[in-house]
Amino acid sequence: MYKPELLAPAGDLTRMKYAFAYGADAVYAGQPAFSLRARENGFKNLDDLAEGIAYAHKLGKKFYLTSNVIARNTKVEAFQKALLEAIDLGPDALIVADAGVIGWLRQVRPNVEVHVSVQANTTNFLTAKFWHDLGCTRVILSRELRLPEVLEIKERNPGLELEVFVHGAVCMSMSGRCMLSNWVTHRDANQGACDNSCRMPYRLYANEGPQVEDYKEHEGNFTLQRTDRPELDPIALDEDTWGTYFMSSRDLCALEVVPELLKAQLESFKIEGRTKSVYYLSQVVHTYRMALDACMAQAAAGEEMVIPEECRRSLSFLDGRGFMSGFMKGPLPQNYESTHTAAPGGCVAAQILDYDEATHSCRVNVKNPFTMDDELELMMPEGMSSCEVVSMNDFRGGAVDRLNPGTEGRVFLDKNVTLNTQSAAFGFFVRKNPQNS
Repeated sequence: MYKPELLAPAGDLTRMKYAFAYGADAVYAGQPAFSLRARENGFKNLDDLAEGIAYAHKLGKKFYLTSNVIARNTKVEAFQKALLEAIDLGPDALIVADAGVIGWLRQVRPNVEVHVSVQANTTNFLTAKFWHDLGCTRVILSRELRLPEVLEIKERNPGLELEVFVHGAVCMSMSGRCMLSNWVTHRDANQGACDNSCRMPYRLYANEGPQVEDYKEHEGNFTLQRTDRPELDPIALDEDTWGTYFMSSRDLCALEVVPELLKAQLESFKIEGRTKSVYYLSQVVHTYRMALDACMAQAAAGEEMVIPEECRRSLSFLDGRGFMSGFMKGPLPQNYESTHTAAPGGCVAAQILDYDEATHSCRVNVKNPFTMDDELELMMPEGMSSCEVVSMNDFRGGAVDRLNPGTEGRVFLDKNVTLNTQSAAFGFFVRKNPQNS
């Protein structure tokens, strides 16, 4: 029976636990020093990996180990040694990009399940078949593919598992094979040290002399025009006090494409974001869990698969760079003005640290300011629900009307608000925007 997998990022053990609490079937985590999140990988050693794998298997979930660095000669032998040590811990699969490393793994550990990383840039059915013939069980498709191309690869490779990204950041390069960071700051993205140079603000200057002080700062807006194709529309760029963000792509949100991917019976729906906050991770995993479950239930009942409106509402509580459906459908709009788009629905107010059933109160870590007059919702693994706050204490225990970020406090709830004591440990208070109430 077809059961799609919801695959979530695990930047560290804490994020992994939140991902599972909010409905992920599996997580992927970086191998220390040998994944493309080497600088911000919370799994620092084999003990961390062993704990994560054991936790996942205790829940009946899966743990995939991302080992997708593009190795150079000086790193190959250390990479091989580290891979063998990690394999002994029992991850459910290795996510690998380097063709030579995959070939070596098929020889020395033929029983280990290998998933071909998106960094391998699989964009057609022949390449997918090559990896399958080599013994790889799954291919993570390039994010540059359009929906018909994804569906054709699946049709031509019925025995091969396919994984697609449905949400998260998108690189201004071919599935992450980027050299910009290395060029600007000498940090190689293909060795796991990307500093997101593409997302940073840049300032345009006019060169009026040989010295730096001779450069004149540009003011106002400007456009880029192809001199060899004057018939093409110019690209308008806005320059503000912070700079311009020509290479900052909007974030991928393929929520509306989920029904068509389910009809094709793709195996895994992947969320990007190993460095995102636990709140972001929880909200996104919850959104796609709702979407997949609703669509599968509709299909089982012989109904048309439709994304519930609650899924869209859930994403409205997230900051980001704005959303796009990626290359799967239609044009690819970019965000030339900034790297940040405020959440229209609201924002996280506080993360619940623990729940005291006797006093019906939650100890919280405040993320954004909120007051007694704000309309709050409880975000729990079971879903979002309205809640009434009757009083609040600051970290000293004194009664207050407002809690400020960077502090702890206690929120006392109305007796009619019911909390699942176990899942409260993964809960949040969400502050709604008044204009959207």
